Order: sequence, then C-alpha cells, then structure tokens
Amino acid sequence: MLEKIVCNKLIRKLYSVYFLNVLDWVCTVLLLKTGMFYEANPVARMFIGSLSLGFLLKCVVPFAVVFVVTRFMHILSIRELRLVDMMISFALTVYLAVILDHIINFLIFLIN
Repeated sequence: MLEKIVCNKLIRKLYSVYFLNVLDWVCTVLLLKTGMFYEANPVARMFIGSLSLGFLLKCVVPFAVVFVVTRFMHILSIRELRLVDMMISFALTVYLAVILDHIINFLIFLIN
C-alpha cells in the first residue's frame, strides 16, 4: 500500500520534471530568437536550430521514457523508490533554477 502511494507521488513529480523540460525548451527557443542569448548547453546546441529535431529530442523521447518508467515503477522496493525520489527531486530543483534563469533573461530582454 505504501509503495502505491509513493509511486503515485513520484509519477506526479516525474511528469512535473517532464513539463519543466518542455518549458525549458520553449523558453530557450524564444530567447534564442531574440538574438541576445545563446544556448549554454553544448549538447543542445547541436539540435536547437531544428524545431522538429528539438521537439523530438526534448518532447517526444522524454515523454516516451517517462511513460515507460511510470509503468515499471511499481516493481521497485521502498528503498529504491526513495532513491528515485531523491533523483527526481534533484532534477526538479535543477529545472526550477533553469526556468528562473529564463524568467530573468526574459526580464532583461524586456528592459533592453
């Protein structure tokens, strides 16, 4: 029973990470279009110029991964679920910092 409650919480957090991932991509594309900003991630620089490839790599593939992971999460033990919770919480923290950076950059763009 506890595993099911923990799994449901983790699934919501995992989809939150996915949402922030997509929001990061959208914000990055919009900021790049201003010409005042550049992509800091060297891996993302390789595909950020192509909207279709960016959509595939930042939206479709991660959704498929999240979908599959959530289907198999129930086989993990409580100890393993706690570890997964820490990793997802870390990812949420990182993405929230990235989104905050995007907000600051949008404000800088609007001021200039």
